[in-house]
Amino acid sequence: MPVMQKRSIQSYTSAVLKLQRFYNKPLEDISEEQLRQYWLCCQNELGWSAATLRISYSGIQHFFTRTLVRSWNIFNDIKWKREQTLPTILSLEEVRKIIYALTTVQSHTFYLTLYSMGLRLREATTLQVKDILSDMGLVHIHGGKGALDRTVPLPKITLLTLRKYYKTHRNPKMVSSNFRTKTVKRKNGKPCHWMPWSLSEDFCSMFFPKGL
Repeated sequence: MPVMQKRSIQSYTSAVLKLQRFYNKPLEDISEEQLRQYWLCCQNELGWSAATLRISYSGIQHFFTRTLVRSWNIFNDIKWKREQTLPTILSLEEVRKIIYALTTVQSHTFYLTLYSMGLRLREATTLQVKDILSDMGLVHIHGGKGALDRTVPLPKITLLTLRKYYKTHRNPKMVSSNFRTKTVKRKNGKPCHWMPWSLSEDFCSMFFPKGL
């Protein structure tokens, strides 16, 4: 049996406990039909999302098949499709406010680098001095999506900001991820889905050429 992560164990345990509290009786006394009605209630009356229902299914299915050894058809019949949602796209002015509301050089440099070059989080946090091709106005990204290398344009404002930040630490690693994302959200009042990883690369690539 594969080793489960702590977070998975907590989610599975919570799912099973919710079922037990719903019927207020031992889990071994719950029938297959009762389990079906439970999920219908969670979906139609409690308004659970497909993602929440999938977590509930995984935890309960794991317990009933492995602990109680129940081979019920419901575990093969029920499927919840993944919800397809589009990220919220910020206007240039909104992103400008976020960037310039940051109070530390570290976080300002990180977000500036992330947005201006359309980098993924891991790409930004692993960027090194040797990757900056300043004479060519490019940055060499190693091991991006699909484990592929690529080069991206380096805006002048980003180059100047990186140089300024580098003078404060002299570390081959250009930017650090030791900042709290929640700080950015609180100070700007932006919900979670407005954070960097939700913005498209197309948006990022057009962002700084327009003069932020």
